[in-house]
Amino acid sequence: MPGPKQIPQKTQPPDSRVLDTLPFFEAAARLGSFVAAGSEFGITAAAIAYRVKCLERCLDVPLFTRHSQGVRLTAEGEAYLEDVRRLLTGLRQANARLRNGGREPRLKLVAVEVVAEKWLTPRLSGFKAAHPHLAVEVETDRGAFAPAQRDFDAWIAFTDRRDATPDCETLFEETLVPVCSPALLRRHARPAEPHDLHRWPLLYDLGRAPHWAHWFAHYGAAPADLSLASGFQSHSMTVRAAVEGMGVALGHARMIADELERGILVPLFGSGVPAPASYVLCTAPGALERSGVRAFRDWVRGEAARQTHRSPAPHPE
Repeated sequence: MPGPKQIPQKTQPPDSRVLDTLPFFEAAARLGSFVAAGSEFGITAAAIAYRVKCLERCLDVPLFTRHSQGVRLTAEGEAYLEDVRRLLTGLRQANARLRNGGREPRLKLVAVEVVAEKWLTPRLSGFKAAHPHLAVEVETDRGAFAPAQRDFDAWIAFTDRRDATPDCETLFEETLVPVCSPALLRRHARPAEPHDLHRWPLLYDLGRAPHWAHWFAHYGAAPADLSLASGFQSHSMTVRAAVEGMGVALGHARMIADELERGILVPLFGSGVPAPASYVLCTAPGALERSGVRAFRDWVRGEAARQTHRSPAPHPE
């Protein structure tokens, strides 16, 4: 039997071919690999490469450079990706509204672990009370701040990449302060100079071990040798180990306000050292077109402002 009739290429609107390829282009750009993009869609890397090549031919613009480890966006590809993401986000939102009977889609939030646990979650009831129609889903980030690789509406990250996307803004700054339990402090003489901590058992967050070097450098002291220090997967685990008397943690002052107020942790030096990163709010491309995302952004800005105004600097006892 003859196969299906083919539409002559010259009569097929170019934009229809472009639209078919956009999800594959976005996946390859997000993952940096045709192989990974193919796995996501359940097709081969060659099939992804073919669709991307069709897109590049339609646009008459190279979108990727190919290299042995994968693919990298060209400058034109970077600019195009922002528009594509907004288009795909709008389409997903339209689908979600249709599935939800016209209701606002679920608000997908991502936050760095310590913020999710210590700052955001305790405040969310206030947001829900003001917006009871909005369903909220909160995840913690699982590594580096990589907005292009996650499905989210709003992300609160701890990062120095304040210009990661046009939709990022600083919520508040942070300071780093060495803290320990009262019991540990009783077993050691209070350190008089920062370099005295070289003789103390130190604790550190595995993802932010360089912060100790940053803290010592602020005082002109040599970095501590962390080879005998104890590392933990998260800031919360590190702080918990300090509460239990295991050593000195480099706490995020805003995130350990409760422990300091209760006296289960005591600061060892002054008001802390400015952290090399900030807490940043990032919204996904096109997400602010939704009223629920705008409401969350406005609410979290207000909470951050109140946090900034009322957070006293820690002082050694």
